[in-house]
Amino acid sequence: MNLDSPRNRFIATATAAYLVFALVWIFLSDRLLGAFTDISSMIWLSTAKGLFFVVSTAGMFFVALQAVPSAESSGKTSLVGSLDQGLSVFQAPRWMVYLFALLVTVLMVGVRVGMAHGPLDRPMLILFMMPIILSALMGGLGPGLLSTLVAAFGAFWAITASGIWVSTQDQVQFAALVVNGVAVSVLSAVLRHALRRADSQRRLLDSVVSGTSDAVFVKDRAGRYLLGNQATAQFIGKPLSEILGKDDTTLFDSASAAQVMATDQAIMEANKTQTHEESVKTLDGQEMVFLVTKGPVRDADGKVSGIFGVSRDMTERLKAKKLLRARERQLARVVEGSDQGFWDWNLQTNVFQVSPRWETMLGYAPGEVDVRVERWGDLVPPDDLAAAMLSIQRHLAGETSNHEMDVRYRAKNGELRWIHTRGRIVEWDGDGKPLVMAGSHTDVTQQKDFELAQRAASTVFESSYEGLMMVRADGLITKVNPAFVRITGYAAEEVIGKSPRILASGRQGVDFYRAMWAAIATQDYWQGEIWNRRKGGEVYAELLAISVVRDSAGAVEHYVGVFSDISRLKSHEAELDRIAHYDPLTGVPNRRLLADRLAQAIARTSRSELSLAVCYLDLDSFKQVNDRYGHSGGDQLLVGVTEHLKKILRAEDTLARLGGDEFVLLLADIASPEECSIVLERVLAAVRTPVQIDGQAVSVSASIGVSLYPQDRSDADTVLRHADQAMYLAKNAGRNGFHLFDPESDRKAQQHRVYVDRVRLALKQDELVLFYQPKVDLRDGRLIGVEALVRWQHPEQGLLPPSAFLPHIQGSNLDAVLGDWVIRTALAQAARWWDEGLQLEMGVNISASHLVQPDFGEKLAAALAAQPRLPPGTLELEVLETAAFEDINAAGAILRQCQTLGVRVALDDFGTGYSSLTYLRKLPVDTLKIDQSFVRDMLTDADDRGIVESVIRLASAFNRAVIAEGVETLEIGAALLGMGCHQVQGYGVARPMPASALADWVRQWHQEGRWRGLAPFDAHSYAI
Repeated sequence: MNLDSPRNRFIATATAAYLVFALVWIFLSDRLLGAFTDISSMIWLSTAKGLFFVVSTAGMFFVALQAVPSAESSGKTSLVGSLDQGLSVFQAPRWMVYLFALLVTVLMVGVRVGMAHGPLDRPMLILFMMPIILSALMGGLGPGLLSTLVAAFGAFWAITASGIWVSTQDQVQFAALVVNGVAVSVLSAVLRHALRRADSQRRLLDSVVSGTSDAVFVKDRAGRYLLGNQATAQFIGKPLSEILGKDDTTLFDSASAAQVMATDQAIMEANKTQTHEESVKTLDGQEMVFLVTKGPVRDADGKVSGIFGVSRDMTERLKAKKLLRARERQLARVVEGSDQGFWDWNLQTNVFQVSPRWETMLGYAPGEVDVRVERWGDLVPPDDLAAAMLSIQRHLAGETSNHEMDVRYRAKNGELRWIHTRGRIVEWDGDGKPLVMAGSHTDVTQQKDFELAQRAASTVFESSYEGLMMVRADGLITKVNPAFVRITGYAAEEVIGKSPRILASGRQGVDFYRAMWAAIATQDYWQGEIWNRRKGGEVYAELLAISVVRDSAGAVEHYVGVFSDISRLKSHEAELDRIAHYDPLTGVPNRRLLADRLAQAIARTSRSELSLAVCYLDLDSFKQVNDRYGHSGGDQLLVGVTEHLKKILRAEDTLARLGGDEFVLLLADIASPEECSIVLERVLAAVRTPVQIDGQAVSVSASIGVSLYPQDRSDADTVLRHADQAMYLAKNAGRNGFHLFDPESDRKAQQHRVYVDRVRLALKQDELVLFYQPKVDLRDGRLIGVEALVRWQHPEQGLLPPSAFLPHIQGSNLDAVLGDWVIRTALAQAARWWDEGLQLEMGVNISASHLVQPDFGEKLAAALAAQPRLPPGTLELEVLETAAFEDINAAGAILRQCQTLGVRVALDDFGTGYSSLTYLRKLPVDTLKIDQSFVRDMLTDADDRGIVESVIRLASAFNRAVIAEGVETLEIGAALLGMGCHQVQGYGVARPMPASALADWVRQWHQEGRWRGLAPFDAHSYAI
């Protein structure tokens, strides 16, 4: 027998108790029988004790059978608990219990009476406790007291009948019997009451556990199920008998079992009750989710002996919750996809709520708008708000089935947007009073704009001055406007359903229409001029624009044609074109048309091997004709000359009048300059042909300048300008002739201009610097002054001398600008030396063009005034002899003005120019500078030596100072000393140097003292 089952344990215990009770009873009763020698007494007593045994054991067996646990009972059910359950369910009639108490007590009395005839002389009252206990156990207080009463009378009767007087000890035993019987009866009654209450509570708990839909179970520490209700079996899908005693590995798959057992173990170790969700999979593959509350089960010592659990099946609920969430997400997607805002208005609390889209369609962030009813006026204009509230009130009053209208709302950016609002009552109270109103908002601004645009388009279509027609994709007219009828002469019903070809004039060919439809197919648009025919047959010009209208799939729905009658415009345009492009007097092309013809001629010539002659023609002595015959006569002459020229020109040639007496001829396809000359001779002859003016024959000549393209490979404007320049050369050459432009000479002139601009930039960027060449007196070595010489510190070519750039700017306006800069810079440097104690004369070269500038004197005075501490006599202007004698009078006046300012004047390169004594006497010159070309070779060239001697004597005669340039050696200096010239400059003294190097040179010059050994000698003897 398996004693793990409570039922089996109870049966085994009850059987053992019966066995012990029977053996003890037999042993004791037999010992009592052994005390009797009387056979009849023994038989009677044996019968009595047998009857007592049968009755008492029958009662005990009845109770035990009632208390046998069921097969499904918990393994922890105790024997006492089972007995309690048996006594609780024992519901025999009360009379049967009393009869059992009376019978068992009487039998015990009989036994005691039978024993009284034996040798025993004691009362043996203890025997009566057994029926009292059995009666109290079986029936409680009443049967227990009955048994006590019968036992007391029976014992008293048995004792008195035996003749044994009760001693004091016996009396005490007798009293104890009564007291114990009463006590046992009372205790039995209390016990039964407690058992009934415990049974009631047990039954109540069992009803709760059995009746709940939650699984209730208890496990031991090994995870075996000790207890479980029917819900546990239903959840798992097995009978409870197959669950109890098993662990989770026999109920769930391995993963679920391991997870559950690990969780149980953690809860038992934590010794705390926990609630959580458990997901398990049964052995048949069913997945379940439970909300589980688990806690430790403690034994009598407080130690954890297992775990209890209450599980609620959440599988369906979670599925429903998951489905609800999916539907909520689906609804949210529908709401989001509908692009509508939703609102809900509690009419009782006046609380108005909106969805996020309700706010975002107005440009607000969710939650940003104050949507309280009293703030609606902030969002809706007064007129719209009044209309909306009226619509709502009518719906609340039951006059309309819903509230629906278009309302303007003010967006966050301030613009008004059209919102289509609709809603209705969705909830009423028991009396039919509206409680909640709900609805939606839809942004219909684009729709409103489209409707407005449609109305505007319809208005434009009907009232437009331009003709409009709509043509289906198959090429048939569907709609025309009144302007179409007015322009074409066709009524609407005459053209609807027909092809626009009824308007064709035939002037445009197939290629024109093919190109037009190709443009429409690729660009969905075409615009141009076209000739059509009215209903009456008149051909007219129209400006037509065709647009394609496509559907959402890109297919052509229809074409829209917009046209206007431009017949008058074309006539006016032709007139304007004649005025704009032709000379009104002669009728030949004017300057504007000439530019177009010239560009075309150059482009055409570039593709051929021939030349284009651009001829600039100017009539000679035209002013005298105008003066003699008046403007009318001059106009007649121009018209006559034009007609003569037209007669000799070919069809591909062009004759244009620029204005006045200036004409331009474009002679195409010229093979050579010789051919051009032949044509030009014919042109000159045509010009000389007499023209009748007021009955008189008047003849003039012309001067023509010619530029050949592509020999002169320039743009159109430049080629024409070159011809103009050549014309002036022809006029200067004597008129009545032509001159051919030379591109090479022009190229050099262009290079010259470029170089002048580069020097101008160098001056602006401070690339020009001054070097200074010392002038000394060879008698004592004294430094008497310096000459300022310009240099160009070129960023790429290095330091350039004056000869590299000054010849390029001579005669240009930059010549004077550079001269002014040299004067200012040299004076500033002289002032700095003067402040340092170095008092030197500053020589500055002045060009002829600079000297004759009208403001030369004013600028010189300003430069001197800028250095107030510097004496004006420090400055010496060195003027070239050729510049001074070009205009002796003007030069003399300017130089005298300079001397008035205190400035000294030197005549530079003397001997290379006129060297006229008369001119020298007239010029206000302080110093003569002998040109270095004579000084450099004076020791070996007698002619040079003679010139030097002559200049020295001439300077002495006119009381002028004299200085020699180009002194390459001190031997030349010694010869000059011998001739009477002691002031010199040149490489033999010092090369030009920066201003910063002058002080060091002065110290070195004086330290070396090379002039000290010079002795004047006769240059003639040196030459010999």
